[in-house]
Amino acid sequence: MDPELYAAAQSGNWVVMESFSDDFYTQHTPVEDTVLHVLAESCDSENVVQLILAGHGRLLMKLNKRGETALHLAARNGHFRIVRALIDYAKSEAGHWFTPCFDRRKRMLRMASVAGNTALHEAVRNNFYDIAKLLVQEDPEFRYPHNYAVETPLYLTPSYLGPGHKTALHAAAIWNFPDSMKLILEKLPNLIKNVDKFGWTALHYAAKFNHQEIARLLLSADRSTAYVAAKNDDSKTALHIAVTHGHVVLVQEILSHCPDCWVQITGKSRNILHLAVKHEKREVLEFVLQNSCASKLINEKDNEGNTPLHLYVATKNLDGNCLVNQPFVDVNSFDNSNSTPLDRIVRDDQLLERQILMKDQLEQAGGTRGYRNVATVKKILRAASPDEVKRVEKLAENYSIVATLIITVTFAAGFTVPGGYNSDGPHKGMAVLGKKAAFIAFVFSDFLAMFFSVDAVFEHVKLVRSKNYGFKLAAVRTIGERICQAVTLVMIAFLTGLYAVLQNLVMDQA
Repeated sequence: MDPELYAAAQSGNWVVMESFSDDFYTQHTPVEDTVLHVLAESCDSENVVQLILAGHGRLLMKLNKRGETALHLAARNGHFRIVRALIDYAKSEAGHWFTPCFDRRKRMLRMASVAGNTALHEAVRNNFYDIAKLLVQEDPEFRYPHNYAVETPLYLTPSYLGPGHKTALHAAAIWNFPDSMKLILEKLPNLIKNVDKFGWTALHYAAKFNHQEIARLLLSADRSTAYVAAKNDDSKTALHIAVTHGHVVLVQEILSHCPDCWVQITGKSRNILHLAVKHEKREVLEFVLQNSCASKLINEKDNEGNTPLHLYVATKNLDGNCLVNQPFVDVNSFDNSNSTPLDRIVRDDQLLERQILMKDQLEQAGGTRGYRNVATVKKILRAASPDEVKRVEKLAENYSIVATLIITVTFAAGFTVPGGYNSDGPHKGMAVLGKKAAFIAFVFSDFLAMFFSVDAVFEHVKLVRSKNYGFKLAAVRTIGERICQAVTLVMIAFLTGLYAVLQNLVMDQA
């Protein structure tokens, strides 16, 4: 197209365009847009359209390479006056046509582009509802077909049935059109539970895109829609979708209408806590843990035996302190492969900084590695490095030194009892304070402290003789426990012995 004519058509300059009027039928762009196409796309000049069609009426139905008339372009760009001028011309007796003007108007309105779009498709898709209303009024009895993307104009408004079996309600939820949603719910309330090919209702989409007003409208209309599970998407409910995307306000909205829907699980048996952890939605995680349902969700297992804590160790950014330290959490729960959450973390010499943090969190909360079967123990044995074995043996050796010192102290205390012995009389050689309750408590505490210390030494002997790394780890834990028990009992023995002696001195002075 001549550059001067093209510029004039874009600006609606009829004075310049008129000088090219003899070439209107031959002048076109590389995509075969005529001057009428260019004008309809670029500006809303009703008078120029009338002037062009007055002498070149055949341009009304002229198609470009995309199969579009000027009406398509005007509708797409919201040029209401041009749309009305094109329709008025089609309805008039002007031009040399072999069909009645009424048929010419319907033919133009119903013409579909290469993509299958009518002018109504274009108007609705681009939210020009005044143009859409005009087009529908001009051909009210026509049932517009879907385009090649399976979209009807009604779906795009949004509509009744669109791609993937989506309904008008789906579209209103996706595009966040509350006003359209209200109208559709009034006229077609039965759509509320209709699902698309994924099994999603409109509420699922509202949950995904965090359209809170839409969700509120749907739940107010029929709260049972919150219980619909997507058959083709792991049986997820709208609540599961909201949790997955971290929309905590929408989670609260759904639970406010349906407080019992938190019990629903996905097809993989994952609850909302599993999903919050897996998708690392901390705000949702903290909200759920503050809820009374947390105690029931915290240790539930999915199809693979994973608790939310098992999934936590696989996260990359989630801060799981609130989860690890939750009062009801079982930090040593086994999954289907007999692994605890701590088992999921690799050997110490391979830990990343984040894994070290997780390991510390779990161990501080009482987490241990699990040894439920031989395969697990063998796997750990093979994974243990010489440095790890030496570290465990060195720790056990240090524990044994402490145990030996406690044995020495308790053995000596057993023969140098508080208060001494009777030197004469019928009870010669017997402990002076032997009948006092505090002294008896001293004797038992001293004996038990020595017993636990001796047991710790025996455990060390077994550890040294064993080549099983798993057994060594278990033995170190046992030795540590025995040392703690022995130290506690030594303290009790000291206090009760001291009390027995001081009590006797006070009575003698009185």
